[in-house]
Amino acid sequence: MRAALNPSYRPQFYRDLLEADIFIINYAESDSEEQNNTMSESFELKVPKIERNEQAWLPVFSSLQRLQEFISSETAYVVLKGRDFFELARDVHIVLNPDSDYGKEFIPQEIERMLDGSIFQPDQRYIAQEETAFLIGRPAVYPTSLVKALCEYFAKNKFVNRAYLVQLYNPKSGEPPHLLIAIDASRDWERIVGDAGAISSEVMGKDDIVDFMRLDDSDFSQHIINSTRPVYQKSFLKKLFGR
Repeated sequence: MRAALNPSYRPQFYRDLLEADIFIINYAESDSEEQNNTMSESFELKVPKIERNEQAWLPVFSSLQRLQEFISSETAYVVLKGRDFFELARDVHIVLNPDSDYGKEFIPQEIERMLDGSIFQPDQRYIAQEETAFLIGRPAVYPTSLVKALCEYFAKNKFVNRAYLVQLYNPKSGEPPHLLIAIDASRDWERIVGDAGAISSEVMGKDDIVDFMRLDDSDFSQHIINSTRPVYQKSFLKKLFGR
């Protein structure tokens, strides 16, 4: 599970997890049909809880092997699609593959955003309704981890051609100076900006603001292009072969 170590894989990890099989310990009394891991209409799910930092979590597993590594004796389990399980467990804390190097905790707000798709969308959108004086410059502290994660994601996306990093200050927004990632993308913009936002949320602190914009023919875009070097640029060979 590369997403456990590399934030650039997180957006696809969320998508894959919703469609993947999830293995769940089930302490509920089961009829013969349920013991074979198929669901009857009277299906009951009783998942044991584990304690972490004074918080109760429901353990689930990405494979039967992960489940077997966790338990100390034979136990019943069921298999559900990720989306079906998260629909049942919207309001609880879930830990995937506990005590594993490939674990991941999910809080209720994160689960809700996965299910409604908002985790793949920008938190806010800003459209300047009038002429606005933006101030841009170099970041006071270079976000090395963020740039590394985003560049790895951009390299896997055939529609991203290049990206620039600046520090932006908009006096009318009421926000402090913050990072702006300007992206040249040929298509699939909504998915790209949603994924990039999800990656930045994983890498940066809660109070750190990161904005994204799509480069176009505007004077502002041209100013960014002409005043700074790209932090990511698709290689000539990838452009040539469309990968």
